[in-house]
Amino acid sequence: MNHFFRSVIRLLCILFFVAPIHNLFAQSATVPYDPEYYHLIDRFEIKQKNFGNIFTNIKPYGRQDIAKFVENFDSTYTGNLSEADKYELSYLALDNWQYMSDSTIAQVKKPFLKYLYRSKIDFANVNEKDFEVHVNPLILFSAGDDNLNTSRPFVNQRGAVVYGSIAGKVGFYMQASDNQERLPFYAQQYSKSHNNTIPGQQWYKNNGDGTYDFFNAQGYINFQLLDKYIQAEFGRGRNFIGNGYRSMFLSTHANDYTYLKLNTRVWHLEYTNIFAQMNASNVADMPFTALPKKYMAMHHLGWNITKNLNIGLFEQVMFSRHDSLGNNQFDISYMNPIIFYRALEHGLGDADNVQIGFDAKYNIWNKVQLYGQIMVDDLSVGNLGKGYYGNKFAYQLGAKYIDAFGLSNLDLQGEMNVVDPYTYSHKETTGAKSNLYGNQAHYYQELAHPNGANFYELIGIIRYRPHFLPRLSTVIKGIYREQGFNTYDENGNILVNYGHDIFVNYNTAPGSPDSFDNKLLQGDKVTTMYIDAVLTYSPFHNIFVDLRATYRKLSSDDNATYNQSENYIGAALRWNIGQRLYDF
Repeated sequence: MNHFFRSVIRLLCILFFVAPIHNLFAQSATVPYDPEYYHLIDRFEIKQKNFGNIFTNIKPYGRQDIAKFVENFDSTYTGNLSEADKYELSYLALDNWQYMSDSTIAQVKKPFLKYLYRSKIDFANVNEKDFEVHVNPLILFSAGDDNLNTSRPFVNQRGAVVYGSIAGKVGFYMQASDNQERLPFYAQQYSKSHNNTIPGQQWYKNNGDGTYDFFNAQGYINFQLLDKYIQAEFGRGRNFIGNGYRSMFLSTHANDYTYLKLNTRVWHLEYTNIFAQMNASNVADMPFTALPKKYMAMHHLGWNITKNLNIGLFEQVMFSRHDSLGNNQFDISYMNPIIFYRALEHGLGDADNVQIGFDAKYNIWNKVQLYGQIMVDDLSVGNLGKGYYGNKFAYQLGAKYIDAFGLSNLDLQGEMNVVDPYTYSHKETTGAKSNLYGNQAHYYQELAHPNGANFYELIGIIRYRPHFLPRLSTVIKGIYREQGFNTYDENGNILVNYGHDIFVNYNTAPGSPDSFDNKLLQGDKVTTMYIDAVLTYSPFHNIFVDLRATYRKLSSDDNATYNQSENYIGAALRWNIGQRLYDF
């Protein structure tokens, strides 16, 4: 049995041994992270200037938590809600109906064929005292035209999602889908620069015409320990940390991974631990062998200082352990849920990659949320201000403004992200073939920001839902990014490592091992302008029709190979699934 899973089983056994099992608290599945779905919760939290029962730093949220949040929404604002607000609240309530105090909101008079659509939103369900299960189709069909693609991009995804709970004590979630997809041209280029991976996906079959065929599955079980205080979740999926559109800590950009998550809530604190097994690459070291493994241990402490001010501390370590036979095992030292990883990592030989961070969120005036993150990948105090390549930081600062300028349901968001050169990358380590075992990536895909490092980025988002037609919504997103790229020869080999590519050993920086005078945007400066406009109509619950237009321009005064302009226009039909986004 894999050492990671043995470690997980040991920890779960300890938790079960010390937990008063007879007092297990009700448990539910979570709602998969989708920026537009989670924005609905954000705006009502801002509107009441109160965090309620949800700590928004760690996503996804439990369905039971969302239902409680909706029911506890401050009633003093009921009279000030627009028709679009009421629609969004009723949508959240109906989507999590089984945990609402009035579950009759989902009842229907005549089920379809007696057993189907016994509720307004579930294709099939069982809702008994000690067992509930919900089964729904998962469909995404999209097609469009791309001026740089010889063949039209499309997505054909069909599957199912099943979730529920057993005796209110164990929650479960399963999702599986079969997919065929042809990427937009710029996403194809992105794929080639990332060892031919599809962002957010794993192994695929190339049909030879630019079409990828792949199967996707994720799932988990979760349960409550120590009454209502500690929740454990084990499975395969993704997690997001932060309140921004991007995350400097951990995002959902990369492929699914196997993880154990412990979430502890007590007083005004939420403490989250994630222990994960990941892949150092998407290619095996030798034929007929498993992909090379690496591991992540992470913890985040969030503190609601007041009802509208939250701060958090973050720490994460990426590591591997190769023995003399080349076997790679999980280091059980990192199963300690409360130790400082930096101190522990030094004691283990300083071979691993530790990041620490701080985040904050502040809701003011029932209109605005200010948020930010600071991540420190490496720090040499004596070399501050010298452009030392070992001082690597990532910053985020953003704001959300709801009902902007007095116009109901016009929501604005602005965000700035800055990542220093060589951030998220790592050095070659003893027993490992490259920095892939220590960099902040999984399956050759970035775990934090999808564009790596050595850039600054400005993001603006406009969201609007008209009160006279609340089933209609529009999202306009603009991204401006400047990034310094490495320089390459005509064969694609790196001439100078300027620090944008997190898959390159940072000790290849000019002047290493004492590289100084580094600065943001060094190398070939490439500018990206990305504008995406989506008009969405929802004729029925969780059925969406999208019309999309995307413009992406890449330009560089230093290297003409980066100059290109791309236009995409298309439409999509979605059922119980969020939009497929490639906004990098």
